[in-house]
Amino acid sequence: MAVINKKEDVLKKTNEIYPLLSAGNKSIAEDLHELALGWDMKIGISVRNNTANTKTHYDVQYSAKKPFLRMVFMFKICVAENEESPTFGVKLKLLNIDKYRTVVESYPDNIKGLITLGNECNTCNPSCTKQMVFTLDGVSYNMCTFGGGIFENLCADEWRLLKKLIIEDYNAHIAV
Repeated sequence: MAVINKKEDVLKKTNEIYPLLSAGNKSIAEDLHELALGWDMKIGISVRNNTANTKTHYDVQYSAKKPFLRMVFMFKICVAENEESPTFGVKLKLLNIDKYRTVVESYPDNIKGLITLGNECNTCNPSCTKQMVFTLDGVSYNMCTFGGGIFENLCADEWRLLKKLIIEDYNAHIAV
């Protein structure tokens, strides 16, 4: 696995990867990428090649720098040699849902379902202190931050809601 962290190299690599996406996914990736650049986020890319099935996996991670470093969202892109367009998903690490719960509770059930999809935290890593603890529609959750849902195949309106989620969570994060 290769890791790319140097800003110039990251920007060059994203300029290579994003044009491979379908038009709709490319628009989403570029929109969220520009949002992250405006926030001066740290961007890193992990690249894994699977030679058995000729796939290349890119994880493009966007992390807030202040008040402490933490991932806000990640693009999960898989490029297969014989496929027309790569798969594309966005993984969110929503650590502050309770601070904007009323916004999330107004979202469609499928978006809320993706937020709550994942594993309950079983403290698999004793040093992990970043469980996603929140209440949504009267139900309490203690979700594993590593097993959170990946948003993919959403319509344009749902992607706009996802962007609003990212903005809400980032603003709650920097207000800490």
